[in-house]
Amino acid sequence: MSLRMRMLALIGLFLALLAVAGAAVMIANARDAVRAEMASALDLGIAVGRAEAGQGAIPDTVAALDRLGLRHLRFIAGDAPAEPLGDDDAGHASAPGWFAALIGVAPQARALTGADGRVLLTVIAEPEDEVAEVWEDMRDLALAMLVAGLLLLGAAWAAVGRALAPLARIEAGLQRLREGRYETGERDGLAGDGVPELVRLGTGITALAEELAAAGRENRRLGQRLIEAQDHERRDIAREIHDELGAALFAIKVDAGRILRLSEEPKPEAFISERVEIAGRARAVLSMAADVHRLSRRILVRLRPAMLDQLPLGEALSGLVDEWARREPEVRWSLDVAEDGAPAGIDGLDEVLRLTVFRLAQESLVNALRHARPTCVSVSVRRWTDRVEVEVTDDGPGFREGPSAAERGGLGISGMAERVRALGGELSIGPNGGQGTRVAACLPCVPAGLEDVA
Repeated sequence: MSLRMRMLALIGLFLALLAVAGAAVMIANARDAVRAEMASALDLGIAVGRAEAGQGAIPDTVAALDRLGLRHLRFIAGDAPAEPLGDDDAGHASAPGWFAALIGVAPQARALTGADGRVLLTVIAEPEDEVAEVWEDMRDLALAMLVAGLLLLGAAWAAVGRALAPLARIEAGLQRLREGRYETGERDGLAGDGVPELVRLGTGITALAEELAAAGRENRRLGQRLIEAQDHERRDIAREIHDELGAALFAIKVDAGRILRLSEEPKPEAFISERVEIAGRARAVLSMAADVHRLSRRILVRLRPAMLDQLPLGEALSGLVDEWARREPEVRWSLDVAEDGAPAGIDGLDEVLRLTVFRLAQESLVNALRHARPTCVSVSVRRWTDRVEVEVTDDGPGFREGPSAAERGGLGISGMAERVRALGGELSIGPNGGQGTRVAACLPCVPAGLEDVA
């Protein structure tokens, strides 16, 4: 049932209850009034009957009393049984039997006796005429209430329809949101026509549409940046494969071909020199193979750190810092891993969070050495019950702090910011207490299924 019909049904029920209560009160009052009228009529009939009975014979007295036309009264000589009053005797149409039963007032009789105790005259007060009057009044009142109720329901139908008209526009707006169209159209379209509740609802939907539109634009921007980062990464890998791996493989191919030719066509007069050349080219092949192996490991580490599959996160971070310490021994390195209120520690994080924490530390260290030329670099990872905090600081020259620090950075920083944002976290990059740079990230710890969110 629609809201409009429910409101009208509620109003109709209220009117019906009001009518029933009014009818009950009117019937109770009518019952008392009819009883009082019958008692008064009996008193009048006895008084008039006594006065007429002293003037002549009883039959003549009854005829004289009937000619008086007293309402509700009948006179019978002696104590003869009363005959019911017919419709022709009443001044009004008779009331329905069920209504007379509700009034519940029966005909009343009183006898007028003489000095010898003999019943001279019987006075009967019959309520049918009075009940018929009450029925006519209540019927007319019920008809008037019915017309007024119908008019009220019609007015309520129009008023409720006008008040709820904005709901159709609100429903259309929600349908547009469901279809991914966030344009709200005319701003007054969801105003609610002055109804405060609908105004608040329309304002909320408009604000939601604007936020969804902004989120859609942001998602498109992030998607474009991610595609650019992926293309850049692929170009770097392709360039490394072409420039280094391709050259090394070509050199291996040349040396291997030369070794094969020297071994297939031995010349006795140049045996020693050929052996020397074969040995030199074999060593060159081994050196190139080692370079290819190192290059392949570097590419694989860029694609996915193998140590995360073999070591816990804490040991992987320690290995990362130790590797940089061997490469840059003049820089002071420190790693601090703290676990506050988390039984499993950082090693209990799920795979996406572990990889994100490692990538944050890895990219921050690369950026610190590439841009800052620091003398001290520190890495801090703290695991709380509901979040993980990663902080990398250095004492380099740093850069200006601002809301778009991540935007001004390279694709590495942009990729970190987008990855942290995709996981529902926050990333801030700014000065470290006036000198150096501080990269801080806060990631929420959520149950399994984070991969879908990422």
